[in-house]
Amino acid sequence: QLAPDLSSDTVVVLGHGNVALDVARILLAPIKFLEKTDICEHALDALRKSQVKKVYLVGRRGPLQVAFTVKELREMTKLAGVRAVFSPGDVAPIKDLLPTIARPRKRLTELMVKTALDKSTPQEQERQAAATREWEVKFLRSPVEVLPTPDGMGVAGIRLQVNKLVEGAKGSVRAVGTDVTEDISCGIVLRSIGYKSQPIDESIPFDHKRGVIPTNKGRVISGAIVPGLYCSGWVGHGPVGVIATTMNDAYATGQAVVEDINSGKTEAQTMFSHRAIVMFDSHSIFPGVRTVSFTQWERIDQLEIKRGESKGKPREKIVSVEEMMSIAGS
Repeated sequence: QLAPDLSSDTVVVLGHGNVALDVARILLAPIKFLEKTDICEHALDALRKSQVKKVYLVGRRGPLQVAFTVKELREMTKLAGVRAVFSPGDVAPIKDLLPTIARPRKRLTELMVKTALDKSTPQEQERQAAATREWEVKFLRSPVEVLPTPDGMGVAGIRLQVNKLVEGAKGSVRAVGTDVTEDISCGIVLRSIGYKSQPIDESIPFDHKRGVIPTNKGRVISGAIVPGLYCSGWVGHGPVGVIATTMNDAYATGQAVVEDINSGKTEAQTMFSHRAIVMFDSHSIFPGVRTVSFTQWERIDQLEIKRGESKGKPREKIVSVEEMMSIAGS
């Protein structure tokens, strides 16, 4: 378990994706809200003692390149007791571009513009004034160095390089650093800058530049479709979208498998599939690795739900692998 020092009032998160928003949400959300979720009790205890009042979300490019999605951003703008801050100077220039932006990027951009520029209603003014915590999005900034405390044992701040956007080939935009820097005082720096898949076997085609296995509707390709080889999720299309996106991708890949079996393009090896399950269960593939059946997992699931009921939570998650295995009876 991590034990972050939450005694500082300011945190900097490097990244403009949904995970970065999630980090800010957990650090700033009212405890009463979190107590009704399945967040672990030890994490709740740490957050109850937290002194964090401000979270910066820092990204190297501009508003039109953010990776978070509109639903997640909207939830953050409505977080009770929390103020969302977008610099009007960053967002105002893109207002005139709204008619040219395709959905859903347009909806996301409209929400950023509204959050930055429209604070005219009495209800919004009252909500802004009552907020005791806030999160702020910093665009066109790249980290240069983490500034240490005098004793060198902690974080005192972060130095950021101010960027400018340069248009590249085919309309792509990249951030280029300038000679200007700025410092932000903070007690914690967190990194949330994305995910990149790694190859697992030399025999499987892999695009090292993009960090993906080349696919066509779930079917792995290497010039042509590789018979009987499939993949789904981020390893197939990169770290884009939310859980539902990956779930739909998995369904599509599963459908491709069924289509290929039904059309005779690939053969269902039921005997080998059963043999693989038996080998995993007998520990002959990975000696010393303990397996858990679905029935055993259900024991863990039921106990987590039972423990959560007494606390008014959906579940109390078990964080010890040893305890999980003991409950499973494995």
